[in-house]
Parts: sequence; structure tokens; C-alpha cells
Amino acid sequence: MEKQLAYFDVLANAQKQILNNTLELQTEMRTQWIDAVSKSYAAFTSIPGVPENAMTKEALTQFNNWFGTVANASKTATAEALKAQENLIGAYDKQVATNRDALKNVIELANPILAKAKLA
Repeated sequence: MEKQLAYFDVLANAQKQILNNTLELQTEMRTQWIDAVSKSYAAFTSIPGVPENAMTKEALTQFNNWFGTVANASKTATAEALKAQENLIGAYDKQVATNRDALKNVIELANPILAKAKLA
């Protein structure tokens, strides 16, 4: 029984490590994405040689409004995605515990039957 449970634990832990690595990667990508968005905004709003008149000021105001909305939506969406990933990992942990208990019960039920089969 211990071999089967050890094998199950190895598989479950490998999958858990993949989930954790994915979460770390997503967190890092979110940080880099937000940094890239901020740098893009700074680059666009500091273009040299743009004449300052009512039309360019209005365009910049519109751009600021649009860009702020998109940036905030992106931050919110990525934060929610990270929360969903964390919830998935929590659900996975609970499911693994349940499956491990079920496997243990099946092994305990099967052991007497296997022992009888070996004697026959």
C-alpha cells in the first residue's frame, strides 16, 4: 500500500509544482506587463515636437482617458486571473487529499482479495 500511495504523492506533488510555477510565472508576467504599459504611456506622452494647441491637448486628454481605462482594466483582469489561479491551487490541494483517501481505502479493500488470489 505504501508504494501505491508514494507513487500517488509523487504524481500529485509534480502537478502541484507545475501549478505553483505557473502562478509564479503569471505573477512575474503581470509585473512586467504593468511596467511595459507604464513605459509605453510615458514614451507616447513625451513625444518631442508635438505642437501645443487646443487640438493636441484634446487628443492627449482623450488618450489619457482611454489609456487609463485600458491600463486599469488590464490590472484588474490580471489580478483576478491570479486570484483564480490561487483558488485553483487550493481546490487542487483539497481534491488531492480526497483522492488520496479514496485510493487508500481502495487499496485497503483490495489487499485481502489480492492475498487470497495469491494463495489460490
